Amino acid sequence: MQKYIDNTYEIIEKIGAGNGGTVYKAYHRNLNKYVVLKKVNTDIQDLMNTRTEVDVLKNLKHTCLPQVFNFVEDNGSVYTVMEFIPGKSFKQYLDAGTVFPERSIIIWMKQIAATLAYLHNQNPAVIHSDLKPGNIMLMPNGNICLIDFNISFSLGGGAAYVTGYTPGYAPPEQIAAIRYNERETDRFRWKKIDRRADIYSLGATIYHLITGGKPVMDQNGRVRSLLELKPETDKILAAIVMKCLEPDPEKRYQRAEELYADLNKLTEDNTGPKKTHMIAGIIAGCLVMGTAVLLIGYHQIDKKKRADYKEAVSKMEESISDGNYEDLDTWYQKAIRIYPDKADAYLDKTEALNREKKYRDCVKYINDTILADSKIKRDISLDSVYYLLGDSYSQLEEYENASNAYESAIRINSENGSYYRDYAIAEAYCGNTNKAEELLNEAADKGLSTADVSYVKGEIQYNTGDYSSAEEIFRDCAENSRDSYIQMRSYIMAVKCMDKQNDSIDSKKQQAQFLEKARKELPSENNIGILEELAQVYSDLGADTGDSGYYQSALEIFDQIESRGMGDYDTACNIAVLYQNMDDYANAQKKLQEMLKTYGEDYRTYKNLAFLEVAVQGKKAEDTRDYSKFQEYYKKAKELYQEQLSSNANDMEMDRMDDLYQQAVQSGWIS
Repeated sequence: MQKYIDNTYEIIEKIGAGNGGTVYKAYHRNLNKYVVLKKVNTDIQDLMNTRTEVDVLKNLKHTCLPQVFNFVEDNGSVYTVMEFIPGKSFKQYLDAGTVFPERSIIIWMKQIAATLAYLHNQNPAVIHSDLKPGNIMLMPNGNICLIDFNISFSLGGGAAYVTGYTPGYAPPEQIAAIRYNERETDRFRWKKIDRRADIYSLGATIYHLITGGKPVMDQNGRVRSLLELKPETDKILAAIVMKCLEPDPEKRYQRAEELYADLNKLTEDNTGPKKTHMIAGIIAGCLVMGTAVLLIGYHQIDKKKRADYKEAVSKMEESISDGNYEDLDTWYQKAIRIYPDKADAYLDKTEALNREKKYRDCVKYINDTILADSKIKRDISLDSVYYLLGDSYSQLEEYENASNAYESAIRINSENGSYYRDYAIAEAYCGNTNKAEELLNEAADKGLSTADVSYVKGEIQYNTGDYSSAEEIFRDCAENSRDSYIQMRSYIMAVKCMDKQNDSIDSKKQQAQFLEKARKELPSENNIGILEELAQVYSDLGADTGDSGYYQSALEIFDQIESRGMGDYDTACNIAVLYQNMDDYANAQKKLQEMLKTYGEDYRTYKNLAFLEVAVQGKKAEDTRDYSKFQEYYKKAKELYQEQLSSNANDMEMDRMDDLYQQAVQSGWIS
């Protein structure tokens, strides 16, 4: 894809593709604002050349339609330039499992019916022809907006040539017309659709919002009764939707105004005295009032609670951004007390746990709090949750679980290249190289950067055991990538490759030099990983050489990480171990006791206290040794370990501690 269109529009990203073409978010260099560019498929470019159609679309002025600015030609391609609409499509909400209140659905249906009436009453009429959840946006102001409405146009007589359809939402006559037109070479003999096709698609869309699944036609073109699937649905609403879904166009609503009148009667019957039915000319004027009702009916909250919740979530996001998590839980608790089922706070809490490197806690929180609660689950951005779950599993090196989580994220959102990237890495670590390469190819098709693609190739080589080739790839990424995060990861993986090929002292010294270079060159926000890896290399050098200077270097780095507020449990634990390795038992014990206050009672802390106590007593004369503290720490570690057995069953250090305890008992040190 070229970077600039018509020397005016800078392509930012691909945001979708459909029957009518490919859609890009772009930046208008002259007007200094974002727009949408739709590259029209070649099979309908002849329609785009019709000046009448251009003028019709550019002259549409409606609160529920995006403004069409221009049509441009560039390098043989035709683009529609439209207003950029903020918000999410109904498809995104449905994919996330959102369940919509019936009252809100009715108001949205009225808004869409009113908008269709506006389109159908243009001269010439405009037929949307691809109405579906993915083409309806719910904007931040509560209004809906119809997008992607230039698939078919009426050139007079209220009928339009049809050029595409979406299964599940298109009426039988549209599907039949497409199949006929695909065989007919003479365009003037093509079959057409009319405004009643849009009415069917609106019914199908509302059917999906109510039931959670798009309608499926039987062999006669009929769909299953809405009341069979959702018996609790208002019977009048269900009858209206099913009338829209009549396979015979003659039995449907013939005009959007008729549909609007029945919907208006439904809301009047439910909310107050009847009023005179509105005519088409004033339908659009009611939309602002309808929006106000929507906001009240959908949110059902007062301003004070809403403001308090917004503040709490804002404070959470501020804490995450600053890396200051001390007050985050307080704001989190406040947010969920106000709205226990609202998703924002839960997603922020998940992200915070992941960023704090509390990966086990993050996994537990997602599984036990979010995925276990249907109300939270249906309201939250579920693909983001599964992605964070996958990342947490990856950090814990539980790659099969990570793969499953990434796969779930992709089922919900199949357009995010990062999901495929990390899925590919997880599959590589599972030993599924072919699968990893397939996913990497898909990631590239989804717009994954060249740097990311190259990095993942290195991960695949690493997991096939070709450490030399992998190191070459990682070194190239470290030197040439413009992405500082990729650079950081590449430096670390290059070091791992070096260690796999040669774990000698000389090799570790080379690794340290390589990482010191990265430490100097990378921006501070992306060198935490470098510091952690460098500290580990220095610690290994200390163990291999007996030179406490290396331990001191490692200690200084871990202290630096903590002082920058980027430390976690593992950082503190490493500091305690380093003190012990340097025979500074007092500071080691002090650090471990601090960890109990900071991180709570954790079997790993008591395990390290037990090992430390063995070392302390081992320095004393035999007749002065006292292993009572070791016994105390051992029993506490065992107790907590049993509570967490399911997730910590493979801790071999616990087996080693068991052996030490039995030796102490057999030697008479412990009764």
